[in-house]
Amino acid sequence: MIELLFLLLPVAAGYGWIMGKNSAKNQAHQLNRQITSEYSKGLKFLLDREEDQGLEHLINLLEVSADSVEHYSTLATMFRRRGELDRAIKIHELLLKHPSLNEQQAATSRLELAEDYIMAGLLDSAEEHLVWLVKAGHVEALDPIITLYSQTREWEKGINMFEAHSELFSKEQQFKAIANFYCESALSDNTPQLMRKAISLNYKAVRPLYELGLVAYAKEDYVKAIYYWRELVSQFTLFAPLFIDELAHSYKQLNLTHQFHELVSDLLEKGGVLIKIKHCQALLEQGHTKQAFEFLTDSLKRQPTIRGFSFLLQLMGDQNKNTKEVLDEIDKLVTSYIATKPDFQCQHCGFTSYTIYWNCPSCKHWETIVPSRGLDGF
Repeated sequence: MIELLFLLLPVAAGYGWIMGKNSAKNQAHQLNRQITSEYSKGLKFLLDREEDQGLEHLINLLEVSADSVEHYSTLATMFRRRGELDRAIKIHELLLKHPSLNEQQAATSRLELAEDYIMAGLLDSAEEHLVWLVKAGHVEALDPIITLYSQTREWEKGINMFEAHSELFSKEQQFKAIANFYCESALSDNTPQLMRKAISLNYKAVRPLYELGLVAYAKEDYVKAIYYWRELVSQFTLFAPLFIDELAHSYKQLNLTHQFHELVSDLLEKGGVLIKIKHCQALLEQGHTKQAFEFLTDSLKRQPTIRGFSFLLQLMGDQNKNTKEVLDEIDKLVTSYIATKPDFQCQHCGFTSYTIYWNCPSCKHWETIVPSRGLDGF
């Protein structure tokens, strides 16, 4: 009898283990059924157009299970798009507090929460979460916090963030933003030397060289003005209309006009109509009138532009006094037409303007607004 009991013990133990396992499975299945049932109720409310009751039901269910993190993230995104920011914030706050989230899910929820706060105008709360993410090495937080600091004009905060975490920066647009932060801070504090830091960044920006040239030009330091603007026009010829006249004047003040003419000749292939007009003016100053006419007419045949046509009318009027009055009237009409066209356009979103903006008012990208090209452009 005793031997039989010993034989039955393993069987009993195995049976107990199986029953326990089945019991755990049953409990899990029961919980899943409960969650599914509650989830279905929430969806039914939505289908019955009882949206408020259905959405609140789904939000409350979040406290029961975090297995559906992606579903709730999607739900919060839907709220945000509908402008129901309080609900989006509530979901993301609950997700962020849930102990079962992994590191990436927590970071994503924190980033989404920051976006909710920005849309709700709670910028301090948004900044707190974005700074936390940057300090934790999450590069996806860089673009939102740069946009935030651009919006609030907190240039020094942006600069300090970059200098503390420069290893996280990799995009050209990010470096251009920081370069402009240096410029904005330098201009507000009247410390032009701060702009020189921007020149050493991985990606070259337009504004530091442009602003340093302006500072030198204002002080009549034409040597420095030429140094900065010559480098700028060589790298970013498209921006020549912003300072080409001042650059020409700087060379003239130093009796180096011939060097300016050489520079313009070097830029002809990649320059626009304004560079071609400057080249024509150089030819005229040197007495090569016929060559200037031939160059300009040939350029207009290959690439017609309104500004080039306007300059040709002026040139023809100066050379033919009999038709000057008529040509002047035609040129006035052309000039009036040019004045109606925006001089600048954003290469990212297409925004147009009559003045240069370093930060596009539409898409908030830095240094994407450039002088216009094409028939009406420079």
